[in-house]
Amino acid sequence: MHAPMSDVVVIGGGVAGCASALALARRGLSVRVLERNPGEGASWAAAGILGPQLEAAGDGPLARLCLASRALYPELVASLAEATGIDVGFRQSGALRVAFTASGREEIAREVAWQREAGLAVELCDGGGARARVPSLCAEVAGGAWFADEARLDPPSLMRALRIAAERTGVQFRAGAAVRRVLVDRARARGALLEDGTRVEADWTVLTAGSWSSLIEGSGLAPAAVRPVRGQIVELTPASPPLTQVVYGPGCYLSPRDDGRVLVGATVELAGFVPAVTARAVRDLLTAALRLVPALEDAPLGRTWAGLRPHPSDELPILGQGELTHLIFATGHFRNGVLLAPVTAQIVAALIAGEQPPLDLSPFSPARPGIAG
Repeated sequence: MHAPMSDVVVIGGGVAGCASALALARRGLSVRVLERNPGEGASWAAAGILGPQLEAAGDGPLARLCLASRALYPELVASLAEATGIDVGFRQSGALRVAFTASGREEIAREVAWQREAGLAVELCDGGGARARVPSLCAEVAGGAWFADEARLDPPSLMRALRIAAERTGVQFRAGAAVRRVLVDRARARGALLEDGTRVEADWTVLTAGSWSSLIEGSGLAPAAVRPVRGQIVELTPASPPLTQVVYGPGCYLSPRDDGRVLVGATVELAGFVPAVTARAVRDLLTAALRLVPALEDAPLGRTWAGLRPHPSDELPILGQGELTHLIFATGHFRNGVLLAPVTAQIVAALIAGEQPPLDLSPFSPARPGIAG
C-alpha cells in the first residue's frame, strides 16, 4: 500500500514533531505526521518547567541551546493563541533552586557562577531570602538561587494547541501508525514503512520518535543511542495554593498551575518501556515535597502518571542530518523536550529549506560516536 506523497513525513507526534510540522507547514510544505499511540509519549507527561538555568551545572552547547529555545517561547505561545484561542499556561513565573545546608547553598553558587558572568538573571539568596520569594518554604531551607527569567506552562494544553494549529495549517496526522523502518533509496531517505506494510513516501523525513527512535530500522542510529528513562509525577490539589513559582529542591521539584494544582516530580529511572507509577516513587516524591513545603501535607492527592523520556547515551540531543540525505533527526531531548520544542522546530525548518540553522549543530550530530550505528 502507498499513502499519498508529501513534501515531509514526520515520524513521531510529540512536542518536537508537532512543532516541527507546524513550522514546515507555515513555510508552505505539505506535511504528514505519523503517530504510534497519541498521548503516550513524554510530551504529554512533562511537568512543563522551562528552566534552562535551573539544572545547568555549567556552560556548554546544551545550556546555550536551551537558553535560545526559552527565548523563542513568547512568540510561539502568542502565535498559538492567535491560531487556536488556547492559553497554554505560559507564565514567566521565575524559579527558585534551594538547598537545606550551607554546603548545598555554596554548591549552587558555584554551579551558577558562569550564569552571572554571562549576564543571565540569577540572584543568590540565604534562607530568609528564599522564604521571601516563596513564604511557604520550610525553615530548614538554607538558601539557593532565584532565576527571574524561568517560566512554566501546561504541556497538555501546549500539545493540543500545536496539533490544532498544525491541522489548520494543513498538516495531516495519522494515528496508530507504527513505523518499522525508514525507506531508503541510494543513501537517501524516502519516507517510512509502517508495520502494516504501508509505504508513506516523502521528499524529506524527520525522525522525532522520542524513546522509540532507536527501534526504527534504517535510520543509522545505534541500537542504544536512545533509551527510555521513566519519570513519575504526583499531582496535588491544595485548597489554597502555596506557591506560584517553580521550586527545585532536594529530591523533587514543584511546578504550580494557575488553578492551584501543584505537580511534584520527577523520578529518573531506567525501567524500559514500562510507564508505570510505583508506590516507592510516590512515597519518595511526597516525602521530599512535604519536607520542602509543609503546607502541602493536607492537600488532596490528584492524579499520578509516568512518562518515558528519550535519553541519548551522552545526554545531548540528536539534531541534524546523519549519513542519509534528506533524513533530519530531532530526538533525544531527554528532560528538555518541551523546553526545546521551539528551537527544534526552527532547526528542522531551516535544514529542510537549505538555510543555516540558528546554532552550531556539530555537538548534536547524529554521526557522533555512540549515536551512529
